[in-house]
Amino acid sequence: MASESFENATIGIIANPASGRDIRRLVSAASGFSIAEKANIVRRLCLGMRAIGVERVCMMPDLSGIAGSVLRSKEQGTLVLDERWPEIELLEIPIEEKAIDTLRAVEKMVEMGVRIIIVLGGDGTHRLVANNCGNIPLIALSTGTNNAFPHFQEATVAGMAAGLVARGAVSVCEATLRNKVLRVEINGHCRDLALVDLCLTDDMWVGARAMWKPERVKEIFVTYAESDAIGLSAVAGLANPISRDSGQGLHLSLCPPGQGMLTLCAPIAPGLIVPVGIAELRILRPHEKIPVSLTTGVVTLDGEREFAFREGDQVNVWLDLDGPLTIDVSRVLHVAAERGFFTWPSPFISSESLQRGIAE
Repeated sequence: MASESFENATIGIIANPASGRDIRRLVSAASGFSIAEKANIVRRLCLGMRAIGVERVCMMPDLSGIAGSVLRSKEQGTLVLDERWPEIELLEIPIEEKAIDTLRAVEKMVEMGVRIIIVLGGDGTHRLVANNCGNIPLIALSTGTNNAFPHFQEATVAGMAAGLVARGAVSVCEATLRNKVLRVEINGHCRDLALVDLCLTDDMWVGARAMWKPERVKEIFVTYAESDAIGLSAVAGLANPISRDSGQGLHLSLCPPGQGMLTLCAPIAPGLIVPVGIAELRILRPHEKIPVSLTTGVVTLDGEREFAFREGDQVNVWLDLDGPLTIDVSRVLHVAAERGFFTWPSPFISSESLQRGIAE
């Protein structure tokens, strides 16, 4: 389906009800995001978008109550609080409360020609969306556990930024950043990608998907490594920081603490700081395929075990600079402010959304 005009642009919202609820809440001090809070985030997104004139939003349905709470908030807010909301369309897709729901929602949004997809989730949720959204820009909002890829961002402002880009006030090329990804192939076939880190463990099965035991990790590949990160990428960030916008990544081979070239104390989960031994590290160059040394094990993508490989499988990992586009919310608001788009009256600010404030 062809994209809509700027005037009638549609924005998609994917709010993962399962994000921030994995096993790491039992083995670390990780906090969570309730269903009510996720619904409230979507509410603020919608109010921010409507103020910029966005009239239509499509949203992934769920069985946990996020979408239902949003629709009730819309009804109450419109009737009681005189709020102005965009129309909300729930996608007609089967819901299983599994990762397949996110994949189906992204596929449907691509077919509809949405301008932007706003994602509420952790690194794993964003990885699923990024793997299937093509060149549709993402706004990445953190509601997961380790959250190296998405950011904590006030939803009202994120909604305004989404509206400004969707309606053409700030162009996509001005608003977005192109992200790096790690790609993994088995026996010559590209299997999947990681946005932040790809780890190889000596596990023989996937089991509980979340990864929090560094002693089982033998190799870590990262697209970028920030010294203030949390999760397995924190090991790389404390050993050799790599910026998000650089043209390279990092590869680490691990060993027991106290052995190898270096031992670091790294925060691999909220409140969980453990020693990790590093045997070797090397810079990753774009498209340089690195064969893994393990003969059997499990591939962990962005903190979650995904699939196993067996003896005889040839597994390669490489860095790709042509990953998903993400919207820089701060930059969008800065550019729009410099151009006077918030000065009243403005062609990009919905006057009806501000009538209540003017009357008061």
